[in-house]
Amino acid sequence: MRLTVAILLAFLPVATARADGLLDRVANRAPAAVSEDDGGSVLERAAFIKSHRDDFSFRLPLECYSSCTLLLAIRGACVARGSHLYFHSATLDGRRSPRWNAYAMGFYPAPVRRWVVAHRALGSLRFTVLDWRTAANLGVPVCD
Repeated sequence: MRLTVAILLAFLPVATARADGLLDRVANRAPAAVSEDDGGSVLERAAFIKSHRDDFSFRLPLECYSSCTLLLAIRGACVARGSHLYFHSATLDGRRSPRWNAYAMGFYPAPVRRWVVAHRALGSLRFTVLDWRTAANLGVPVCD
């Protein structure tokens, strides 16, 4: 029993840190803006989105890099004034991956998908930036 409690306590800071910016399910509202999300595994992000897809309020981080942009798939996703979303090609073993790019594209709302294609935002390992105003013009709600 003590070992179980010790293990749970050891992982609590990690779980709390990963919860930053997530929907406050008790209040059903987006929490204060998180400043930055550096992306990460597309598969891990996809699993998160699957469990939050129908959340009606979800504030994207102010600086949203890489796989963070997939959070636009959440029904209540919104961007804060002043925020930026950074897109780049998905990679596999350090090389661009058309297969993973196609998978990622399936997460974006249609207007964002068209913007990504028009700007070749997944065509390079360099970042292509979508600012909050442009996102709003594409139909992404601006957070209150």
